Amino acid sequence: MSVITVKRTVIKRTPFRRSLVLRSFRGLTRSYFASEKSWEFAIEALLFAIIVAISAWPIFAAADALNEFLQRTGS
Repeated sequence: MSVITVKRTVIKRTPFRRSLVLRSFRGLTRSYFASEKSWEFAIEALLFAIIVAISAWPIFAAADALNEFLQRTGS
């Protein structure tokens, strides 16, 4: 009977090496999303300004109509 032995090489990562990998990945994502974040903010700010303008228009129209109504009934 013959005996078969299997040797397996296990690579253990040290915490220092793992932190380098995470730091490089974080650096990569930060550099990528740095420009994306400013574009995203500009687009969201523009959309918010459009929504505010559309929402404010009926309020000003109602205030103008109420003002005109009060001026006609007062005289």
